Amino acid sequence: MRIFFLPVLLAVVLFAAPLALATENRNGTTLWLQPDPEEFDIDPYEWGFGLRMSLTGSQAAYRNWSQGGVDNISLLGSVGFSAAFEMDRYLFTHSTALRYGQSRLGDGDFIKSDDIIRLRNQLRRRFADERFSAIFNVNLDTQFDKGYDPPIPEDDEPRVVISRFFAPAYISQVLGLSYNPDRYFRSEAGVAMRQTIVHDTDLSPRFGLDPGDNFRNEAGISLLIGYERQVMENIFYSGFAETFTNVNKSISSTDVLIVNELSGQINRYISTNFELALVYDDDITDELQVKQIISVGFSYNFFGN
Repeated sequence: MRIFFLPVLLAVVLFAAPLALATENRNGTTLWLQPDPEEFDIDPYEWGFGLRMSLTGSQAAYRNWSQGGVDNISLLGSVGFSAAFEMDRYLFTHSTALRYGQSRLGDGDFIKSDDIIRLRNQLRRRFADERFSAIFNVNLDTQFDKGYDPPIPEDDEPRVVISRFFAPAYISQVLGLSYNPDRYFRSEAGVAMRQTIVHDTDLSPRFGLDPGDNFRNEAGISLLIGYERQVMENIFYSGFAETFTNVNKSISSTDVLIVNELSGQINRYISTNFELALVYDDDITDELQVKQIISVGFSYNFFGN
């Protein structure tokens, strides 16, 4: 699917749906981007923090059920931590998102259903017009556990490991400008460096590295657009679009990540969440990667708004 030309994609995204910045001091379950210090209501020269944990799951069991059915169980846990510090025109924000889930169908083995380690750090320097800022970001993305293909084997079919902790891991640094006209919209653009780490060299070719290599460094341009807003009482719509264009590759090889999330707080402890994520990275596959998750379960803010 080599049809991802960046200007067309961004135009479609902006026209089709508002994108959002998902922050854990709201009621979502994922920390995707840097939190907004205004959401913390912090005083200058003081830290503001937010911590949220959630556990969702489902279970079904059947015995002599005439309509049929397969026993199944699934659990998904997530932790989100946010921090912000303000000093004069300088702001530092940090967010950590951890998510891990497993499922079992029938008498089979438990298999991984979701797996995220995502860290975001940003240093921002506001200009006289505070809608504009100079920014420096340092980010990390990886996962906890092994991933398999196929995830559910048939009979004695062998499963092949296709990913694991720090295989891959992506570390990126972005120096650029940010435009924030209000508390809902955010856009960033800048020059970027991105490192791909694959500590298991057997997996190197799967993530675009030469056989035996475990490190690749790329230079490019990074763009981000995000928007977050409450759509009705206790319901928030959030998402973002993030791209990385390697300066040594065609623009049609731009890496694209789009995340949209709709989250609702039923009461203080019970929340529901819908997430749709799209990824295009032709170092891995020419096909569009899609993830969709619906969850309901227990959640709690330990501190923060």
